[in-house]
Amino acid sequence: MEILDSASACVVSRVIGDLLVDLTQHSNSGRIDSGHEYLVSDFPLTQQVIDSGEPQVVVVSDPDADPAEADLLRRIGFESLLMIPLETSGSSWGLLEVYGDERGFSGADVETASAVAAETARKLEELA
Repeated sequence: MEILDSASACVVSRVIGDLLVDLTQHSNSGRIDSGHEYLVSDFPLTQQVIDSGEPQVVVVSDPDADPAEADLLRRIGFESLLMIPLETSGSSWGLLEVYGDERGFSGADVETASAVAAETARKLEELA
């Protein structure tokens, strides 16, 4: 499995009702100052990923980027975000969020992150 070249941080978040709560994070440059929880309803693209089960990429420089997501990325110092749903027993458990630079993420990056998310979801089901 290839490493995501443009990734510099990641977060695993849990969906609890309308809350998205950061559970764990890793960054090449230290802690991510992203806060601890968000209202999913404040982030339409996040809601779409949770509801559809389909990954999405946000790049700050894209004029069509979701404004709420782009604003948050600017505040926490990243240029792109890849959101991959974590699904257990056919429903949304949370998100794998990968943060990166202005290059964004390629189709291969999405495939790699999706494979990691699928394996993570399998492990979560084993723990349940």
